[in-house]
Amino acid sequence: MLLALMTFTAIAQSPETKLEVGAQSTSLTVFQPEFFGDLTQPGFGGRVTYNFTRAIAADAEVNFFPQKNGFFIGEGRAIQGQFGVKVGKRFEKFGVFAKARPGFLTIDDAFTLNPNNPIGGATLPISIQRKTLFTTDVGGVLEFYPGKRTIVRFDGGDTIIRYGPEFDFLNFPETQAKTKHNFQFTAGVSFRIGEIDTTDVTTTSSNADSGTPRYEVGTQFTSLSVQPPRALCSFLCFFPPNRPVETEPGFGGRFTFNFTSYLGADAEMNWFTRDHGTFTGPGGHIFQGQFGPKVGKRFERWGFFGKARPGFVGFTKTLTLVGTHPFNFGGIPTIQGDFEVKTRLYPSFDFGGVIEFYVSRRVMTRMDFGDTIIRYGEYAVPGFPVSMPIFRRPPETRHNFQFNAGIGFRF
Repeated sequence: MLLALMTFTAIAQSPETKLEVGAQSTSLTVFQPEFFGDLTQPGFGGRVTYNFTRAIAADAEVNFFPQKNGFFIGEGRAIQGQFGVKVGKRFEKFGVFAKARPGFLTIDDAFTLNPNNPIGGATLPISIQRKTLFTTDVGGVLEFYPGKRTIVRFDGGDTIIRYGPEFDFLNFPETQAKTKHNFQFTAGVSFRIGEIDTTDVTTTSSNADSGTPRYEVGTQFTSLSVQPPRALCSFLCFFPPNRPVETEPGFGGRFTFNFTSYLGADAEMNWFTRDHGTFTGPGGHIFQGQFGPKVGKRFERWGFFGKARPGFVGFTKTLTLVGTHPFNFGGIPTIQGDFEVKTRLYPSFDFGGVIEFYVSRRVMTRMDFGDTIIRYGEYAVPGFPVSMPIFRRPPETRHNFQFNAGIGFRF
């Protein structure tokens, strides 16, 4: 009797299709073993989902992180795989799920504990080779269904990484296994494969309403891969002049006014969560504002646009030259700088593309990809008292990849 009831329930709750295939962008903030600190890495990948019922599915995804030096000291790039279950509730236009998926993170050319590694006649306790770590992905999933075959999906959660015995720079020669919790956000688009059960899918044409709503207000997650300007330090500098890309996670809001179905004015503000101090250049927290046009084509269920938006990128802790004063150093007259740590704004220009999906007349999702160009002004730090009392770096322009994913409301 119980088996028959379970079978009937599964049939009654059968999904529109069994199989979903999609592509995605992801951002993984890794809190590494103590010496290495935390790093955020952008990546991309694919996903396959098999729906047993409308509430239960098997989920598998693989992501590739292209930046070197992303997870450990070395030249490593990383691949991530997670395989597990997704359980929740599916409504007409959206679904909410929980997920639990074991998997792995594998990094090439990473520092690895190796007590018997001979180099040049000596024995060092480390070697550089591929390293694979056990992971578990626990979190939530929010899905939107703008069409019968299209799914827009946002994942947020904790990717737990189990590190084996590691070479510990702080407590040499002690090594021990560690478990770290790491925030991961993923946004992507999937497509249902197979026949659609039209009795479960509403075919209303509300999204196709000829009148485009004038106003849009939304919130978003953002990932900005910052190419820093050349490092400039007082006296000795322990960093190379050309520093590696530093990817910053953040969140923000957006407002759009649509003049027509193909032309809109866009404004967004973002705040980035990490504080980088003031050691080698503009530091502290980063914040951003971009304001400009969005032009493209809007279809029934989705739209594609180009954007070109001037604005600014600010840093809350930047050593700033605010004046000078004469100073006598051992009988030698010099001009010394007056410095303060201040918030500083730099002009920026956001150029890229936008893809929108219209879940209903009032609800939409949006993803942005593009180049955020930052023009850094002259930067100065204290120098040697006599020969060069002020070190200066001329203005520089840097190109920075940025990805946004969010939800909006239209009215």
